[in-house]
Formats: sequence, structure tokens, C-alpha cells
Amino acid sequence: MNCPYCGKKLISGFIYGGGYGVQKGIIWLPENIEPTLEAWVFESEKLNKNNLLSEAKVKSYKCSNCRKIIIDIDDES
Repeated sequence: MNCPYCGKKLISGFIYGGGYGVQKGIIWLPENIEPTLEAWVFESEKLNKNNLLSEAKVKSYKCSNCRKIIIDIDDES
């Protein structure tokens, strides 16, 4: 896969998250929202599919040239 910004080859990898129980995972919040428990539950978008026994991770592709990371939301990695 090539970088959509500069066209160079992307490096495949994972972004890992943390947390415990139902709050385990990797989330995205708008920059104007503080990362509180309430925001995690009501305002966040979960970026990975996982259950209580799986690792919180999401497949990603890094461009060493642009220093950008691209992910697919809800990837089954």
C-alpha cells in the first residue's frame, strides 16, 4: 500500500491501546472533548473490535516520509 499523501510505500503495523473490561480499546474523540469516562461512553468512536479477552489493537500503516499513520476503523486484526 502506498501513502495517499506522498505516494511512498507504507509500513504495516498495529496501534495498541489499553484499559480494562468494557472500557478496553482504542477510541477517537473530537479535539474539543476532554477524555473523561462520560466522553468515552457517549462521545467517542471506538476504532477497534475486541472482546474482554482480546488485545486492544488496530491495524495501521505508517509513512516514514510524511510521519502519518493510516488506520481502517473496525478492522478485524
